[in-house]
Amino acid sequence: MVIRLLGVLVAFLVSCLVAALTMVLFVLTPSEIAGLPPDVRADRVTKAIELAGFAAAQFALFSTPFALVAAAIGEILRNRNWTYYVLAGLVIAGLGFFAQQSTEQAGQPTIANNYALTAFLTSGLVGGFFYWLIRGRFAGGRRAEPVTQPTPAHPATAISVAKPQEAAAPRSTGDSATAAEPHSPERPAGHLPSKA
Repeated sequence: MVIRLLGVLVAFLVSCLVAALTMVLFVLTPSEIAGLPPDVRADRVTKAIELAGFAAAQFALFSTPFALVAAAIGEILRNRNWTYYVLAGLVIAGLGFFAQQSTEQAGQPTIANNYALTAFLTSGLVGGFFYWLIRGRFAGGRRAEPVTQPTPAHPATAISVAKPQEAAAPRSTGDSATAAEPHSPERPAGHLPSKA
Protein backbone atom coordinates (compact mmCIF):
# COMPACT_ATOMS: atom_id res chain seq x y z
CA MET A 1 0.00 0.00 0.00
CA VAL A 2 2.81 2.43 0.91
CA ILE A 3 4.67 1.56 -2.30
CA ARG A 4 1.52 2.27 -4.30
CA LEU A 5 1.10 5.67 -2.63
CA LEU A 6 4.74 6.52 -3.30
CA GLY A 7 4.28 5.48 -6.93
CA VAL A 8 1.25 7.77 -7.24
CA LEU A 9 3.17 10.67 -5.66
CA VAL A 10 6.25 10.24 -7.87
CA ALA A 11 4.13 9.89 -11.01
CA PHE A 12 2.15 13.00 -10.07
CA LEU A 13 5.28 15.10 -9.49
CA VAL A 14 6.92 13.94 -12.72
CA SER A 15 3.74 14.59 -14.70
CA CYS A 16 3.56 18.12 -13.24
CA LEU A 17 7.18 18.77 -14.27
CA VAL A 18 6.65 17.39 -17.79
CA ALA A 19 3.43 19.40 -18.19
CA ALA A 20 5.28 22.54 -17.06
CA LEU A 21 8.10 21.90 -19.56
CA THR A 22 5.48 21.51 -22.28
CA MET A 23 3.90 24.83 -21.27
CA VAL A 24 7.31 26.57 -21.32
CA LEU A 25 7.95 25.24 -24.83
CA PHE A 26 4.83 27.10 -25.93
CA VAL A 27 6.25 30.32 -24.44
CA LEU A 28 9.83 29.83 -25.59
CA THR A 29 9.64 27.65 -28.70
CA PRO A 30 12.49 25.33 -29.74
CA SER A 31 12.83 27.15 -33.08
CA GLU A 32 13.26 30.46 -31.24
CA ILE A 33 15.94 28.94 -28.99
CA ALA A 34 17.76 27.42 -31.98
CA GLY A 35 17.89 30.80 -33.72
CA LEU A 36 19.71 32.50 -30.84
CA PRO A 37 23.50 32.97 -30.60
CA PRO A 38 25.19 30.27 -28.44
CA ASP A 39 25.87 32.47 -25.40
CA VAL A 40 22.30 33.83 -25.36
CA ARG A 41 20.89 30.36 -26.05
CA ALA A 42 22.49 28.92 -22.88
CA ASP A 43 21.04 31.78 -20.83
CA ARG A 44 17.57 31.29 -22.32
CA VAL A 45 17.66 27.52 -21.71
CA THR A 46 18.62 28.14 -18.06
CA LYS A 47 15.76 30.61 -17.69
CA ALA A 48 13.37 28.17 -19.37
CA ILE A 49 14.31 25.44 -16.88
CA GLU A 50 13.79 27.84 -13.97
CA LEU A 51 10.43 28.87 -15.40
CA ALA A 52 9.46 25.20 -15.80
CA GLY A 53 10.28 24.56 -12.14
CA PHE A 54 8.13 27.50 -11.06
CA ALA A 55 5.29 26.40 -13.36
CA ALA A 56 5.53 22.81 -12.08
CA ALA A 57 5.07 24.07 -8.51
CA GLN A 58 2.02 26.09 -9.59
CA PHE A 59 0.59 23.11 -11.51
CA ALA A 60 1.07 20.85 -8.49
CA LEU A 61 -0.61 23.33 -6.11
CA PHE A 62 -3.63 23.76 -8.34
CA SER A 63 -4.11 20.22 -9.59
CA THR A 64 -3.41 18.19 -6.42
CA PRO A 65 -7.06 17.68 -5.31
CA PHE A 66 -8.27 16.87 -8.83
CA ALA A 67 -5.32 14.60 -9.64
CA LEU A 68 -5.64 12.70 -6.36
CA VAL A 69 -9.32 12.01 -7.03
CA ALA A 70 -8.54 10.84 -10.58
CA ALA A 71 -5.64 8.67 -9.32
CA ALA A 72 -7.76 7.15 -6.53
CA ILE A 73 -10.54 6.25 -8.98
CA GLY A 74 -7.97 4.72 -11.32
CA GLU A 75 -6.42 2.68 -8.50
CA ILE A 76 -9.74 1.49 -7.06
CA LEU A 77 -11.15 0.49 -10.46
CA ARG A 78 -7.75 -0.86 -11.60
CA ASN A 79 -8.11 1.31 -14.68
CA ARG A 80 -4.97 0.84 -16.77
CA ASN A 81 -6.29 2.47 -19.92
CA TRP A 82 -4.13 5.38 -21.10
CA THR A 83 -7.13 7.30 -22.41
CA TYR A 84 -8.54 7.65 -18.87
CA TYR A 85 -5.38 9.38 -17.63
CA VAL A 86 -5.03 11.57 -20.73
CA LEU A 87 -8.67 12.66 -20.42
CA ALA A 88 -8.15 13.36 -16.71
CA GLY A 89 -5.12 15.50 -17.60
CA LEU A 90 -7.13 17.38 -20.23
CA VAL A 91 -9.97 18.06 -17.78
CA ILE A 92 -7.59 19.28 -15.07
CA ALA A 93 -5.77 21.52 -17.58
CA GLY A 94 -9.09 22.90 -18.81
CA LEU A 95 -10.07 23.71 -15.22
CA GLY A 96 -6.72 25.43 -14.78
CA PHE A 97 -7.25 27.50 -17.90
CA PHE A 98 -10.68 28.69 -16.77
CA ALA A 99 -9.41 29.37 -13.23
CA GLN A 100 -6.60 31.51 -14.68
CA GLN A 101 -9.00 33.36 -16.94
CA SER A 102 -11.45 34.04 -14.11
CA THR A 103 -8.77 35.81 -12.03
CA GLU A 104 -7.86 38.31 -14.76
CA GLN A 105 -8.33 42.01 -14.03
CA ALA A 106 -10.46 44.14 -16.33
CA GLY A 107 -8.33 46.01 -18.86
CA GLN A 108 -5.33 43.66 -18.43
CA PRO A 109 -4.09 41.28 -21.18
CA THR A 110 -6.16 38.09 -21.31
CA ILE A 111 -5.24 34.50 -21.96
CA ALA A 112 -8.58 33.87 -23.65
CA ASN A 113 -7.16 32.88 -27.03
CA ASN A 114 -6.67 29.67 -28.95
CA TYR A 115 -2.89 29.59 -28.48
CA ALA A 116 -3.11 29.75 -24.68
CA LEU A 117 -5.94 27.19 -24.60
CA THR A 118 -3.90 24.87 -26.83
CA ALA A 119 -0.87 25.30 -24.54
CA PHE A 120 -2.92 24.40 -21.45
CA LEU A 121 -4.65 21.40 -23.05
CA THR A 122 -1.43 20.06 -24.57
CA SER A 123 0.28 20.34 -21.18
CA GLY A 124 -2.59 18.42 -19.57
CA LEU A 125 -2.49 15.75 -22.26
CA VAL A 126 1.28 15.26 -21.90
CA GLY A 127 1.06 15.28 -18.10
CA GLY A 128 -1.73 12.68 -18.10
CA PHE A 129 0.19 10.49 -20.53
CA PHE A 130 3.35 10.62 -18.41
CA TYR A 131 1.32 9.77 -15.31
CA TRP A 132 0.00 6.70 -17.14
CA LEU A 133 3.54 5.71 -18.23
CA ILE A 134 4.86 5.85 -14.68
CA ARG A 135 1.93 4.65 -12.58
CA GLY A 136 -1.38 4.45 -14.44
CA ARG A 137 -0.58 1.32 -16.41
CA PHE A 138 0.06 -0.50 -13.11
CA ALA A 139 -3.03 0.89 -11.33
CA GLY A 140 -4.46 -1.30 -8.60
CA GLY A 141 -1.37 -3.45 -8.15
CA ARG A 142 -1.09 -6.98 -9.43
CA ARG A 143 -4.13 -8.56 -10.96
CA ALA A 144 -5.25 -11.81 -9.40
CA GLU A 145 -4.41 -14.82 -11.50
CA PRO A 146 -7.34 -17.11 -12.31
CA VAL A 147 -7.44 -20.20 -10.10
CA THR A 148 -7.24 -23.42 -12.09
CA GLN A 149 -7.78 -26.93 -10.87
CA PRO A 150 -4.70 -29.12 -11.16
CA THR A 151 -5.02 -31.98 -13.61
CA PRO A 152 -4.34 -35.44 -12.18
CA ALA A 153 -0.97 -36.96 -12.99
CA HIS A 154 -2.39 -40.43 -13.62
CA PRO A 155 -5.66 -41.18 -15.45
CA ALA A 156 -6.63 -43.70 -12.77
CA THR A 157 -6.82 -40.93 -10.17
CA ALA A 158 -9.37 -38.94 -12.19
CA ILE A 159 -12.87 -39.19 -10.82
CA SER A 160 -15.52 -39.73 -13.44
CA VAL A 161 -19.21 -39.68 -12.96
CA ALA A 162 -20.90 -42.43 -14.88
CA LYS A 163 -24.21 -41.67 -16.53
CA PRO A 164 -27.10 -43.94 -15.60
CA GLN A 165 -27.60 -46.54 -18.27
CA GLU A 166 -30.66 -46.41 -20.43
CA ALA A 167 -33.39 -48.90 -19.59
CA ALA A 168 -32.59 -52.07 -21.44
CA ALA A 169 -34.90 -53.04 -24.26
CA PRO A 170 -36.74 -56.35 -23.76
CA ARG A 171 -34.73 -59.29 -25.04
CA SER A 172 -36.22 -61.26 -27.83
CA THR A 173 -36.36 -65.07 -27.60
CA GLY A 174 -36.72 -65.48 -31.28
CA ASP A 175 -40.52 -65.20 -31.16
CA SER A 176 -41.39 -61.71 -32.32
CA ALA A 177 -45.00 -62.08 -31.22
CA THR A 178 -44.03 -62.68 -27.59
CA ALA A 179 -41.63 -59.77 -27.51
CA ALA A 180 -44.25 -57.41 -28.86
CA GLU A 181 -47.12 -58.79 -26.76
CA PRO A 182 -48.23 -56.58 -23.88
CA HIS A 183 -47.75 -57.73 -20.33
CA SER A 184 -50.70 -59.44 -18.82
CA PRO A 185 -51.69 -59.08 -15.17
CA GLU A 186 -50.69 -62.68 -14.46
CA ARG A 187 -47.18 -62.16 -15.78
CA PRO A 188 -45.03 -59.49 -14.12
CA ALA A 189 -43.26 -56.93 -16.33
CA GLY A 190 -39.90 -58.07 -17.63
CA HIS A 191 -40.79 -61.79 -17.20
CA LEU A 192 -40.14 -63.81 -20.34
CA PRO A 193 -42.36 -66.75 -21.21
CA SER A 194 -40.75 -70.13 -20.93
CA LYS A 195 -40.68 -72.49 -23.89
CA ALA A 196 -42.86 -75.53 -23.66
